[in-house]
Amino acid sequence: MTMSDVRSTEGTRSVEAEPPPRIRGTPLLGHLLAFRSDRAAVQLRTARSHPDVAMMRMGVFDIMLVSSPHLAHDILQTQDDAFSKSLGLSLFLRPLLGDGLLTSEREFHARQRRLIAPAFTLKRIAAYADTMAGRASRAVASWREGETFDAAEVMMRLTLEIVGKTLFDAEVGSDAEAVGDAVTKVMSNMIASLSSILPIPPAVPTRRNLESRRATGQLDAIIYRLIAERRKAPADRGDVLSMLLAAQDEDGTVMTDKQIRDESMTLFLAGHETTANALAWALYLLARNPDVRARAEEEAAAFPDRDAPLRFEDLKQMPFTLAVLKEAMRLYPPAFVIGRRSLRDVVLAGGAGGRRFHVKKHTNVLVNVLGIHRRADAFPDPERFDPTRFLGDREKELPRCAYVPFGAGSRVCIGNHFALMEGHLLLATIVRSARLDLVAGTRDIPTEPLVTLRPRGGVPVRVSRRP
Repeated sequence: MTMSDVRSTEGTRSVEAEPPPRIRGTPLLGHLLAFRSDRAAVQLRTARSHPDVAMMRMGVFDIMLVSSPHLAHDILQTQDDAFSKSLGLSLFLRPLLGDGLLTSEREFHARQRRLIAPAFTLKRIAAYADTMAGRASRAVASWREGETFDAAEVMMRLTLEIVGKTLFDAEVGSDAEAVGDAVTKVMSNMIASLSSILPIPPAVPTRRNLESRRATGQLDAIIYRLIAERRKAPADRGDVLSMLLAAQDEDGTVMTDKQIRDESMTLFLAGHETTANALAWALYLLARNPDVRARAEEEAAAFPDRDAPLRFEDLKQMPFTLAVLKEAMRLYPPAFVIGRRSLRDVVLAGGAGGRRFHVKKHTNVLVNVLGIHRRADAFPDPERFDPTRFLGDREKELPRCAYVPFGAGSRVCIGNHFALMEGHLLLATIVRSARLDLVAGTRDIPTEPLVTLRPRGGVPVRVSRRP
């Protein structure tokens, strides 16, 4: 198919699709070294210079970076059947996640999503609130005046504890260090592999791949232990694992241990890693913006009994705290890029001035969530931390796919409401009882773009108990 053959009709006017513009990089490597050095900076810089789309070469691969919400909507929703998951997920993360919701495709993905959906109904999610709030209250109560710690690490441990209880009705606090080390190892190795001149598939027994296998084995041991314990005493304990064990397809088929392992691993990791990062960035932004923090504290003052954990019903009276969390996820989206691969030639519509772009079959596509979230045409003064963007109906007024912290379309994160409620409860619990200031001498905290967007080096804070 030639470019002249790729046309689409807009009213009575024929609009010719054009190839995406290409940004030249260095000889041989293209943009690989810049991407390896600071992926986030490349994404932001490219979104400013090429607000629709840009082709870039990464060693032996070409990628198409999409920074337009309209084109993102075309990829993730309107023409999602023309795209599969990216090479990074489908190949390099598959040993860790198996055929879970994040990596599976087509009919199998639809079947698994249908089986898992009952575990994430509003009624079921609301039932998890007491566990989340209770664990958060206990953690915050243990903080002492003047104590210093890494807020990113503390949030990671807290969300891991909560996801262990809500997903598996199990205490996994003792496994926190092993889980954290294993996840970091696998994600770091994946990014290193994808950023190398010639990515080596996980099946090849290189030193890096063998490290990832061992780390995955550590996580497998924890997940399979929990599944085996529950197989011995099957009952609905109100957790997600109960739903997975009891789930049946229309023909009566149930999930195997391997399928439950894959879905549990996906939910287990996504359920604490992304929420912990969102909270760490929110606490960092509050510490840097005392006027915003004061407003959040004023809202929290409506619940003076700090010994009593917040309830699900209380959250509707704390819209500003939720707006803080959402604005933090705008500036620092945990899932800062969404990878796809085109299954056929396709024309994307919605570029500036009605431009349309011809995407060839097998093109590696990255939806630039970080860049989209910082577009000035959707978010005026986009670098400013302004939670009021998400108060009232303002979020509904945004262009489609201008704000996609959980993705969009048929593959939108199934746990998005779970994650928002957890983040809302934890942030509100912290704000009403403690003030976390950055440790003296802390400068701007850079991003660490692994599979999720972490704060590089953590968020060092000092605790002040609120009177």
